[in-house]
Amino acid sequence: MTDTIPFAAAVQQYRTALATAMRFNDANLSEQGNAQRRRDIVSKARADLLAKRPLLPQSGESRDSVLASMTATTADEIARLQHAQSKVRARLDAGQPLSRIIADADEQTALAIADLVDTLPQVLQSNDGAAIVDETRSLVFDRLADLGVERAATSRDMAQRNAPAIAWHAAMTEAAEHGNASIGAWANVHRADADGYNAVRDSFDGQVDEWLRRLDATEG
Repeated sequence: MTDTIPFAAAVQQYRTALATAMRFNDANLSEQGNAQRRRDIVSKARADLLAKRPLLPQSGESRDSVLASMTATTADEIARLQHAQSKVRARLDAGQPLSRIIADADEQTALAIADLVDTLPQVLQSNDGAAIVDETRSLVFDRLADLGVERAATSRDMAQRNAPAIAWHAAMTEAAEHGNASIGAWANVHRADADGYNAVRDSFDGQVDEWLRRLDATEG
């Protein structure tokens, strides 16, 4: 399990440094001198935050790679897949939700759904068909892992172990580049490490973010 306390502390220190830079004013310095000191504080804070990011762990086999490895290839496998797909389509035509079918699917049924999802009417008729396909394949992957399919279970276990480090690395990188990370990056941190996210969220300050955007604009 990744120890995420140092990452939360690094973000808090970074946000404190940004607030300090925004408020910095030395009466003994000229306007240009104060501006340069503010930029120096921000530059050091960014470098410090990047240096404290977690190392990105070695990635395991991806969801799509696992599913692709289980594609039917022989005549017998293809015949069984098509039979399973016919049963899935019949259940869909009877009004059963796809998510429910996946939830109680056996391995063959799950793989059948992963193979046919691109051709389903709700996908073809949707303005966001790619998102439906992605969500469905994720549900299938999780179902295979729940069933104990070794490659799926191993891949998911590694992804879950690595999720905090990956999420913090992305959020800290974005924060160093833009002052704060995106909503999506922080949402990933929250999912992977709710306690860590809660420890840093009070340091978010829109006034500091806006000041930093203006500072960066003058640099550009």
